[in-house]
Amino acid sequence: MVMGAVSGLVTACSAPVSVSAPDLSNECRAVLADAPIRVLGELQRATVPREASARAWGDPPIVLVCGVEVSVVPGAQVFEVNGVAWSAESSDVGTVFTSVDSEPAVQVRVPVAYRPEADVLLEMDWVEGP
Repeated sequence: MVMGAVSGLVTACSAPVSVSAPDLSNECRAVLADAPIRVLGELQRATVPREASARAWGDPPIVLVCGVEVSVVPGAQVFEVNGVAWSAESSDVGTVFTSVDSEPAVQVRVPVAYRPEADVLLEMDWVEGP
């Protein structure tokens, strides 16, 4: 019953976020099950397609995608937060953080509206490193 209430809360807040993400695997299902309802004070939002390995929060949306390929660009920043190594690629629209040592790998896309974008990683302590 609580799950139904949480699901209603997540989907009732705003329009679903369209995401490009792999289909939901068993490994990602376990990771995403631990995703918090709030990140940086922003409520979780529904994503479409529903079977995608993704979660989103806020508007503009912070988007987490599970099951991504890890490809660290030469010269990219790599740093550790809560025992997970993350690479960072910044642009004018925000920063994309990719876990480089978690299995499955996750990517977090953070718009510039949430500067400093790296703060979101402090709330990703449910993503586990090696």
